[in-house]
Amino acid sequence: MSGQVTRGTRPGPAAAARPAGASSVPVMSARVILRTFGPFLRPQWPGCVLAGLLAVAGTGVALLKPWPLKYLFDAVLLPSGDPGGQDVQRILALVVVALAGIAILDSLVGAARSYVQAAVGERVAAAIRTKLYDHLQRLPLGYHERTPTGELTTRLTGDVDKVRALLTVTLVDAATNVLTLAGMAGVLLVLDWQLSVALLLVLPLLLLTVASFRARIRAVEEDSRAIEGDLASLAQESLVAVKLIKATGREEHESRRFRERSDASVAAVLRSARTSVAFSAAVDSVVAVAIAGLVWLGAQRVLAGALTPGDLVIFTSYLRDFFGPTRSLSKLPAQLTRAGVRAARIADTLHRRPALQDKPGARTAGPPRKELSLDGVGFAYTEDRPVLRDIDLTVPVGTTLAVVGPTGAGKSTLAALLCRLQDPTSGRVLLDDADLRDLTGASLHTQVGLVTQDALLFRASVRENIAYARPDASMDEVVHAARVAQAHDFVQALPDGYETVLAERGATLSGGQRQRLALARAVLQGCPVLVLDEPTTGLDARSEDAVLRALRQVSSGRTSVIITHRMAAAMAADQIVVLEAGRVVERGTHRRLIAAGGLYAEMCLLQGITGPRTLLNGGAAGYGRHAARPFDVGTDP
Repeated sequence: MSGQVTRGTRPGPAAAARPAGASSVPVMSARVILRTFGPFLRPQWPGCVLAGLLAVAGTGVALLKPWPLKYLFDAVLLPSGDPGGQDVQRILALVVVALAGIAILDSLVGAARSYVQAAVGERVAAAIRTKLYDHLQRLPLGYHERTPTGELTTRLTGDVDKVRALLTVTLVDAATNVLTLAGMAGVLLVLDWQLSVALLLVLPLLLLTVASFRARIRAVEEDSRAIEGDLASLAQESLVAVKLIKATGREEHESRRFRERSDASVAAVLRSARTSVAFSAAVDSVVAVAIAGLVWLGAQRVLAGALTPGDLVIFTSYLRDFFGPTRSLSKLPAQLTRAGVRAARIADTLHRRPALQDKPGARTAGPPRKELSLDGVGFAYTEDRPVLRDIDLTVPVGTTLAVVGPTGAGKSTLAALLCRLQDPTSGRVLLDDADLRDLTGASLHTQVGLVTQDALLFRASVRENIAYARPDASMDEVVHAARVAQAHDFVQALPDGYETVLAERGATLSGGQRQRLALARAVLQGCPVLVLDEPTTGLDARSEDAVLRALRQVSSGRTSVIITHRMAAAMAADQIVVLEAGRVVERGTHRRLIAAGGLYAEMCLLQGITGPRTLLNGGAAGYGRHAARPFDVGTDP
């Protein structure tokens, strides 16, 4: 329905590789990303400090590793003394013990550091994921309409994991590598400054290699991430619509769509992998040539007598270990780029501010005493797309207003404004004399309830679904709400009654049963004002009749607004308003509007409702103050 608030745009069969909204995510600087995610690390500062201390300890242990080998060569293997002598054997034993002790200590420190990092990382990930989910709940409907659900799911899962690895593994490892390089550089300078200078000359070559690949890595990672989100969106969309797919025999078509997107995802991942492999090969080639040259130079220094063989052992060992951290650090920009793409998407979501926020000093909404009204209300998604124009309506307390009109008239947008899911672009929505924007959102939603046309149900028990808005409600209250909504009898017939766990979205229930459970939920919520958005859409005649009878019970004693294109649901309201192209074109009771012969009478005629005669079998009559005015349903003139 045009004008409906909760309509999103989903990729169709010919969807482009990049999902909706993917290209709108801005490139963010490292400072913005760190400012966004830094607060999540602060509560974990003890773990971060411990991980840092373990990293320093690990660096010290790594620097000790080759020293027993130096003494093995210089004091045991190469001296001309008696190899079976007591001193030589004692030194050999000490060397062996030192090698084993250093290896064990290195293993213990590494294991402790890995555990601490994992613990900190999981806590940080949980905090980010919870904050992101909480923020998504508060973002305006428009954001959810533009962003596919699968894309948001990927942000909550895969993207958060990448950011966790960046904050608690990649950066810690980078700091450890820097410490290791600094320690090795100091030792090498003491051993032989000429070799140290030659070693440092290799670093510019590595930096040039990194710079030449950075832009390519970012481009392929962005493409891979966009297609990943698109694939998740397509899977989510198809699984939700599985009944339609089966009913239309489109299983093969949907499988082909998914296969095409999956193939595109594989191609994107392979492009990223090829770029990463080429980058790693380039770095490794530079490192290999550098090691070969430096080993040759070190051997020349030993032959010249400037170094001992033990010093060369330390140098070659450090050389191998030096280029390990150097290789890792040279790949750090690529890792930061890949993780930065994911972090930017999460940061973009977290930086979006909810469109509807309580004003400073907002008042608490109380039960309405006089009326719910719209004063000159207009609404537009964009300036060139007005949905509602200059709407004036008044719903006195305890009465029922029906809003009808053709598809695209703006009825569901009106429902969203009454519940303050959107704010009008002009005019005011008033509860008594208070603008809804001057009331706190939490208190307003205890006074104005909404029943959507989708009758959303959760994979939980019937009792939990009815008590969703009031989880502390007693069983007696739940049963009473179900009775009012005409749901008690069919609930009792379920295998476990009120404890029956429903299938996802209530798929095992009929449309009328789902709608009556949604009405029961609204009854238990206890809002004095109830807005019902298309409560009988898609129901067969029997289910519609059952829901209309439930509406009669639910609306009794409440201020009700029924948004509908079904005349049977509207005809007994105290007042009926007809919308067309966002304007009020008619208003009055069913009897008067039929007599006027306008759009309302035309819509009634198309639905088989003619003339103010006797309403057969109760039908829709009875949920407004005009319940004593029966009308005829489905009779010919």
